[in-house]
Amino acid sequence: MDLLKLTEQIWQVYFLGDEQATRETMELLDPECVIIGTGRHEFYRSLEEFTEALKSEMVERSQIKFQFRDFWCEEKPVGPLVSLVYGGVRIWWESPDKRICINMDSRFSMLYRREGESWRLLHIHQSMPNPEQMEGEYYAKSLYEQVENSRKKIEVLSKLAQNDSLTGLMNYRTFEERYDHWKGADPWLLVIDIDDFKQLNDTRGHLSGNRALKWLAQTLAGAIRSGDLVCRMGGDEFVLLCGGLSDEEKAGCLARRLLEKVEEGTRGKEAWTGISIGLTPVQNAEPLESAFKRADEALYAAKKAGKNRFSIRWPSPEEQAE
Repeated sequence: MDLLKLTEQIWQVYFLGDEQATRETMELLDPECVIIGTGRHEFYRSLEEFTEALKSEMVERSQIKFQFRDFWCEEKPVGPLVSLVYGGVRIWWESPDKRICINMDSRFSMLYRREGESWRLLHIHQSMPNPEQMEGEYYAKSLYEQVENSRKKIEVLSKLAQNDSLTGLMNYRTFEERYDHWKGADPWLLVIDIDDFKQLNDTRGHLSGNRALKWLAQTLAGAIRSGDLVCRMGGDEFVLLCGGLSDEEKAGCLARRLLEKVEEGTRGKEAWTGISIGLTPVQNAEPLESAFKRADEALYAAKKAGKNRFSIRWPSPEEQAE
């Protein structure tokens, strides 16, 4: 029997094979085969132990279809009935969205014993060099664990890219993207900022200013419906897209409720003077830029009228005709 060819087939089945091929390959393993694999605690003293672990691993990486990029092995006879085969294999996999890629070089050694006309595996050792190997981790992380770690890192980075780092609200870029796909009825756009925020920063310090921003973010997020949008645009300015406001009265009720919540929550705290709000109804399929321009003009009008209040700006006849 060509042990080099057999060895390649075994690794092909392990990384690429189906359940039937895996069962057939498992028959080559001696019941007392000792297997040391990748991962911190992958040490199996019998075929039974390894079989249970392999079933679990196959389920975990059922969506991962590895490819061989390179394979090599050499044989070194130890005696008339025992032979050592050692080598390496480079495997590759890329997620469908191309955000995760596994490109790894694995090393192995396998000890065969001849039994009549066939050979049985007595010992398998596999390891994969990993630059992120943790202290006390004698073998590199398993493939599935590395994929999961990559996914978690991507999730964290995606969240950081979508959210404002101080308040946790979505940032304006994310707000723009969601605005284009928002399906709510009777939408109104609100632009809000803290009155005299610069004075708060100058007299109380930037840490107090940051606390005010985080508190206002939580208050706004808690005051709107689950399907509505709220973001921190930058500085002390926030933007909301709220649905279910079929007329001016309902929009005004929302604005008054926000003003009351801020007044109740900040009474006697850190020289707050309140917030100002500019509102405008959003026309069907209206670009965010034009709706924001009106809401910003309404905010300016509220500031000019004395602050700590709201103002509404309606689309002009020309805007309504577009």
